[in-house]
Amino acid sequence: MEIRHLRHFIALAEEGKFTSAAQRMNIVQSGLSVSIKELEQELGSQLFTRTTRKVSLTAAGELFLEHARGCLALLNDGVQAVRSQDGVVRGRLHLGILQSLTPYVPLATLLQRFHSSFPQVEFGVRALSTETAPALVRSAYVDLSFQAIIGKERWPGVQVIPYAQDSLVAICSSKHVLAKSSSVRLEMLRHESFVDLTPERALRKLVDQVFTQHHLMRSSVYQVSDIETQLHFVAHGLGVAIVPSALARSATASHHLHTLRILSPTPKLPKWRIAILTRPKRNDFPRKTTVELFLDTLAELSRMPKPTDDT
Repeated sequence: MEIRHLRHFIALAEEGKFTSAAQRMNIVQSGLSVSIKELEQELGSQLFTRTTRKVSLTAAGELFLEHARGCLALLNDGVQAVRSQDGVVRGRLHLGILQSLTPYVPLATLLQRFHSSFPQVEFGVRALSTETAPALVRSAYVDLSFQAIIGKERWPGVQVIPYAQDSLVAICSSKHVLAKSSSVRLEMLRHESFVDLTPERALRKLVDQVFTQHHLMRSSVYQVSDIETQLHFVAHGLGVAIVPSALARSATASHHLHTLRILSPTPKLPKWRIAILTRPKRNDFPRKTTVELFLDTLAELSRMPKPTDDT
């Protein structure tokens, strides 16, 4: 059994399709198929059930998955410990990010500062969905990921570090009739056409939760896949939207938007919450890991005074 077998197995288990798993591992699909067959033959057990549309883990596959993840995580920790013996920080840091992270994290500045401080660290950044991020962190394919938290999610083998929370506000075009007010009742918004994100997006799920909790219906006329398009549609008067307040503040001037505080009866509106996902900290390392050094850099940047309009 080789390390590649474990990596290929985990990728297929998490992606659920040979095509996407092969793309993730940067190999051809036939090579991935051969690797999985070799692993199943060595274990003497079928790890996946295959259909024309999807690949699913068998009971044996489910059992082996956690062990495979643990092996790769331990291997990654060992490599990092050995590479850092001479005092030079090496290793890797693979980050997962959210599309709506910019108002809360000065990401470009953060990445530049970390890379300047630790140039020997292998670095990688990729946008992740809220569905895939926890498994990728648990399997050590991603070392740290920012994650939107909608409910009381907990994932075995994943440490959840609260990072930021924000209030929800409504936005409309600066020419919309609602732009004459500073606030709006939630029940009044149900009469408006909504520009929403697609149903799998975390913010969309939170907005759906708001209306469900208050037993209200709304007209989701436009469903777009990214926030920039959502803001663009709202700015052109196609509808209204509900977004986190920091996102609204950062977009108001450039998109000619108007922000409205939402007045709602009980229950209170839920918060937009962002957490950091990583694997639980180990206490047997003599030096800080790349994840801990990244979190230190993030904390230092967060403590810096924000520039004023005069600077």
